[in-house]
Amino acid sequence: MILAGAVVLTSACTLGPNWEKPQMEVPAAFRGAGVGDSNMADLPWQTVLKDKNLQALLTDVFNNNRSLEALFHNVEAARCYVTVARAPMFPSLGYVGSANEGVNTAGGSNFTDMGGSVNKSGMAGASASWELDLWGKTRREVESAEASAEEAAEELNNLRISLMRQVASGYLQLLMLDEQLRITRESMESYRDTLNLFNDQFKEGVVDKLQVASAQAALAAAEAEAPALELQIASLENTLSMLAGRAPGHIARSGSLLSYSKASTLAAGMPADLLSRRPDIRAKEQALRAANAEVGVAIASYFPSINLTGAAGFGFPNLSSSVSGWGIGANLTGPLFQGGRLSANEEAKKQAFLAAKADYEQAVLSALSEVASTLTQHQKLREVIAKQETAVAAYEQSVSLAKQRYKEGYSAYFEVLDNQLRLFPAQKQLVSYRYQYAACIPTLYTQLGGGWQK
Repeated sequence: MILAGAVVLTSACTLGPNWEKPQMEVPAAFRGAGVGDSNMADLPWQTVLKDKNLQALLTDVFNNNRSLEALFHNVEAARCYVTVARAPMFPSLGYVGSANEGVNTAGGSNFTDMGGSVNKSGMAGASASWELDLWGKTRREVESAEASAEEAAEELNNLRISLMRQVASGYLQLLMLDEQLRITRESMESYRDTLNLFNDQFKEGVVDKLQVASAQAALAAAEAEAPALELQIASLENTLSMLAGRAPGHIARSGSLLSYSKASTLAAGMPADLLSRRPDIRAKEQALRAANAEVGVAIASYFPSINLTGAAGFGFPNLSSSVSGWGIGANLTGPLFQGGRLSANEEAKKQAFLAAKADYEQAVLSALSEVASTLTQHQKLREVIAKQETAVAAYEQSVSLAKQRYKEGYSAYFEVLDNQLRLFPAQKQLVSYRYQYAACIPTLYTQLGGGWQK
């Protein structure tokens, strides 16, 4: 009967506000995109990122990245703390035992020879205690621990897609740098041929020192740019190798930015999808849930706690006989005066809840802004690339016409150099635009919350 009454009491009430999932208004459609239900985040990451070399690189990242491993262990630790928080909901059992042997002593000296006797004694017993969760304090602590464990799990998911975005964008950047290095080396060959031609013409008095100096400057600038690009490639390869848990080395890659940009199609779905998909938003939601539960813990601290205790065991006064005993009791403890500690703690927990709520709302707004910016970038880059392709084609034609005019004797070769100085930078800029356009795929995919599912 006593146990049944205790169970009824422990489920009597749970103080503090009950958790309600936050409601936040979001637009019906993303800025920069029409209304549509299709969402690329529904697709497996292998379907979105089809390059086999990139898939192999990402597989190594997911399996070997040390930051992911560290967060995984943090998640496991957080789940253990749920068990720690739940433990007070059950009785605590313990045991005790002792055995002693000694003689009469005085001042630290034995005096058996003066009539002292040897005494032997011992005891063994078990104890139990149980704090009744009358006000739901333990249940709120369990709720907070569970939310914290879920938050840790979502942080792990968020790191996974963040690494996916970083590695995929880095892989595409390598393709961009490769293409820019190729253009730079082609320009070096062209400028070197021009310089040799001008040197010969200068010796013959056909051109002056200005043309020679211009060709020398163009060649030197291209020669300086090549090792700078090679340095960027090596540094990026080392970074990607590190993220994949590999020793620094070459990153296998294939394909071209042109093929990536032509295959760049985006589907963002509905803005409301972000609230259920983005791990960073879900992590903020769980942090808010934990903060809400902590308010309940603080409120329950105002009320008394009741602890049921019991003990039973045997005593051995001389190890040749024994006596048994038992006892049960109940302890009531509660605060009278705490110098404002309890009220200040409650207010602190409420302020922490409001801060977590603001963090959640900011995460939602940031996510909406990120997706809208990427969609706009994707749309505008199509226009930019089209114009830049037109410019590059015009520069290529101007170089071809300048060479033809030179062969026919209508102009000096300096006209060819002048047009080449416009063509090669325009080609590298086009490659940069194509990279930005192609990078919209992994960027938007991860911004929508896709890619963390195993």
